Amino acid sequence: MSEALDRVRDLKRAGFGFLAHRDDHGEILTLQATRIRAGHIETVLICDEHDALAARCRDEPRATVVWHRAGSTADVIAELLNLPAPYQRGAPGLGRRAPSELWLPPSGRWR
Repeated sequence: MSEALDRVRDLKRAGFGFLAHRDDHGEILTLQATRIRAGHIETVLICDEHDALAARCRDEPRATVVWHRAGSTADVIAELLNLPAPYQRGAPGLGRRAPSELWLPPSGRWR
């Protein structure tokens, strides 16, 4: 688990904010990390050290996914943090189909 925790710390250092989703007993079900930069929303949803989903979406009235990955927490976070910044050479920019596990607002901004 230490590699996954190290990557979560990397998210914190990179400016991500965190939200714990809890069950009725207060136990953490998932941990969500999100940051907004350069007109994009980057988010990671962590279920456990072997199960995470990360995505980068354009922050538009209808959020458009430009990149996403599912896999182990350490791998998914590393891939997200290694992406070029939005609008930089090599950064993903084309819209793609959102994974079914990724909730997107039906319309309007996330905020």
